[in-house]
Amino acid sequence: MAMGFLLVVGAVYRIWPEMQNIRGTDNNIALKEKQLVKYQRMFQSSDDLEKEISFLKKTLKRGESGLLTGKTPALAAADIQKIMDEMAEKSQVEIKTVRVLKPKDVGGSHYLSIPVQLSIRGAIRQLKEFLYQIMASSKYLTVQKVRITVSRVRQRRGAAKQAKSVSADITVNGFLKRQDDQTK
Repeated sequence: MAMGFLLVVGAVYRIWPEMQNIRGTDNNIALKEKQLVKYQRMFQSSDDLEKEISFLKKTLKRGESGLLTGKTPALAAADIQKIMDEMAEKSQVEIKTVRVLKPKDVGGSHYLSIPVQLSIRGAIRQLKEFLYQIMASSKYLTVQKVRITVSRVRQRRGAAKQAKSVSADITVNGFLKRQDDQTK
């Protein structure tokens, strides 16, 4: 009986690792199936992410179409001056002086703000039209600062009606993508 007991214990000792491998294989298969399902979900979501990235790139490209086209801040400032001259002609204001200010980093230093200071003269209605044209421009232009001085000018001697003349100092910002970011 002792011998039979030792024989059974020896057989169990010898066969037990094989039983564990069979049982462990079932666990490994279940674990690997879960991993496979997880990877399949990640693969399917990568297609969605690629579509989203493509959409965001198109949106960024469409948004950057309103940026200035010059390759350097000086060329971008010249572009702003050209745009301001066209707007001044349309709204019939006179640009007295133009001064280009130092560019500033904006948007996490991917973009530059190009400020241009203008001194203009005209009637109130003309100034309003000029400011509206800046706001409605196809390029992204913002008015950072405006200082207006109103003076009255007599039209004719003896006439009771007086016209109001407006002088304004306006700082207009245009935006430019940094040159090193344009290659990316």
